[in-house]
Amino acid sequence: MAKQVFDLREGKGMSAGQSTEHLRNYSVMDPDAKKFGYYDPTRVNLNFEVGRGGVIKPVNKHYSIVQRFKDNLRRRGIEDPNEIKRKKGLEPNRNTVANIILGGSRDQMHKLAFGDQQIDLAKGADNRHVIRHPEIEKWAQDMYNYVARRFGEENIIAFVVHLDEKNPHVHCTLVPVNEKNKISYHDVFGHDKEEARRTFLSLHNEVAEINKQYGLERGTDINTTGARHRTSEEYWQWLKDRCGEMENNLQGKKEELDFLNKEYRRTDIKVKGLSKMLENMQVSRNDIQEEIRQLEEDVKEGRSNSEDIRQQIQQLNKELEEVDKKMKDKKEKLDQASQQLEMILDQKADAQHKYDDLQRAINREQQTLNEMSSTRIIEESQAQGWREFATEAQQRFGNMDDYRQSLSYEERKHFDKIYDDLIGGSILEDAAERGAEIIAVTAALYMGSIEQAMSFAQSRGGGGSSPGTGWGRKPDEDDEAFRGRCFLMARMMMRPPGRKLKR
Repeated sequence: MAKQVFDLREGKGMSAGQSTEHLRNYSVMDPDAKKFGYYDPTRVNLNFEVGRGGVIKPVNKHYSIVQRFKDNLRRRGIEDPNEIKRKKGLEPNRNTVANIILGGSRDQMHKLAFGDQQIDLAKGADNRHVIRHPEIEKWAQDMYNYVARRFGEENIIAFVVHLDEKNPHVHCTLVPVNEKNKISYHDVFGHDKEEARRTFLSLHNEVAEINKQYGLERGTDINTTGARHRTSEEYWQWLKDRCGEMENNLQGKKEELDFLNKEYRRTDIKVKGLSKMLENMQVSRNDIQEEIRQLEEDVKEGRSNSEDIRQQIQQLNKELEEVDKKMKDKKEKLDQASQQLEMILDQKADAQHKYDDLQRAINREQQTLNEMSSTRIIEESQAQGWREFATEAQQRFGNMDDYRQSLSYEERKHFDKIYDDLIGGSILEDAAERGAEIIAVTAALYMGSIEQAMSFAQSRGGGGSSPGTGWGRKPDEDDEAFRGRCFLMARMMMRPPGRKLKR
């Protein structure tokens, strides 16, 4: 039975880039996506959404998931904790969405989505003839209804079904709202790792009960198995998506730094302005005090009309009180601005530290991608080398057969014995006589299509061993080891009856 896919990841909101990718809101298909063949432009029209009440409808590319999230919270009177932090100039660090991916093994998902139609998965292929089958819609509705029952339909922000990639799947964006009508990822999915693990396993099991009717059984979740159990192509895409998500986060950090720098400059100008105003006020205060002192000296020495001088002194004292009042106000504002400046400096240092950490993490992931790219080139070169090796082996063995035919009966018997001892059942013979067939069976075994592999091998003259009921990837087996085992099994399956396999 085919395996189901259920993946759950938290997110600090939905970025514009993620929304564009989920909705395929491209005026022109993303060149980078076309380069790596993730999306088939000729199948984009097959994508659909499941809306309120489980209604199937076309993807609304013009209503971004970012805006849907905001509108959903506003209608329900729910505050976005990250938006509150942004307004305060703080880092938005709360998990406010759950990103759920639902799907299954490629062959079974293709059956649900396309039936018996042939899909060309090669880059640049034309699949405009393909139509969407109703079975995938029914499966998507059942998945939607489950999520709606489990988490509340009002919490589903988007439920988009992609049929334009190699493996049909659902992207569900969910806002985790608790019983108090507040966003709390921990309340919904678990406050610690153990609680989160139990919740995830429970969800995995519940989805499996629904998926049984669609030929999908419970698989091993990605969070438990880790990336090493993914195929190379899936891991490549996961790394690339992760780098893209980290780049989006880095852009967010940059915007936060830009905001803090602007706030710092604005506050710094404010501090300097208030400091200058206080200096000027202090000068004015000193001038008034000096004028009062001189007037009091005049009164003491009887140089002027004492009544007029007293009135002048009284007026100057009022001015002095007014200056003191303004100075007190400005000093309070200066203290507040200085404290704010210190706080912004701390926030800047923290934001810069996180920006640098994220940049280093991106560099590490990018290095892994580059190394994988080199590995892919090597693997493709090895595949090309196998094809050329098999072609040349066929030519050489043809020449060898011509030579055998020229021998006498006794010489031919001696030749056949030497051939069987040295070459019979070896990979040299396999490459020359059935190289392409072995690769075809290897690919079928690797993709889990065991019946197809057995049928193909038998139709091409194979009479060797069969994989058996327990065939499949072992829990601790990586891609390279599994490919090697598939290749060995394919050689055994394509072996003619009575011919032993040499290794």
